[in-house]
Amino acid sequence: MKKTLFLITTLFGSMGVFSQTSLKPDTTALEKSYIIGLHGGTSGIGLNFKFNFKNHSTLRLGGSMIPFSYSTVQNLGANFKIDTKASYNNLHLLYEYQAFKKVKRLKFVAGFGYFFNANTSAKLSPNESISAGITTLTPEEMGDLTIKIDSKGLAPYLGIGLGKSVPTKKLNITLDLGTFYLNKPIATAVGTKLLSNNQELANTLTENLKDYRWLPVLQLNLNYKIK
Repeated sequence: MKKTLFLITTLFGSMGVFSQTSLKPDTTALEKSYIIGLHGGTSGIGLNFKFNFKNHSTLRLGGSMIPFSYSTVQNLGANFKIDTKASYNNLHLLYEYQAFKKVKRLKFVAGFGYFFNANTSAKLSPNESISAGITTLTPEEMGDLTIKIDSKGLAPYLGIGLGKSVPTKKLNITLDLGTFYLNKPIATAVGTKLLSNNQELANTLTENLKDYRWLPVLQLNLNYKIK
């Protein structure tokens, strides 16, 4: 009888130890991290906020902007001053997924961005008088021509990320490689004086640019773990 009681006591004691170890719920998958970061690359400069959950999934909310302007003089039969501007500003929501447990530095990234500005413009102004037969036209008489290409709207994103989503300590650097697929570009061409009436030019540009919708992304991210 004493042997039986000893075996029962030992069995229940072992089960208690087992339940406190092997059957203890794994809470590592429930860890959460919050990261804030700066980024810069071909899609612009900006800020992002990341929420990492279940160790392999991260949501990224951020914004980017490209402020660019450039002026030059080109000979197009006559010297023209060309003022070029580009403005690509977006808000984006992306999902990062670490598909391979043993490769923590590789992530698949998908989502979308909303480009509330996605345009490039070029203003052409004569930089000198132009002779046409016996007539000489001054820059003021010629006028100017402004061409604008606009692709604003919702744009899907697909790419990969290299580097850990959550810094091991406080800071790390990651790399994004991917692309946005922009809306179909729409061209306008507005001129003044002798350079007016350019609807045919705008239609031709829209047709020729219809397949130029990819915005490649090569981006470095500096991440800081808040928690």
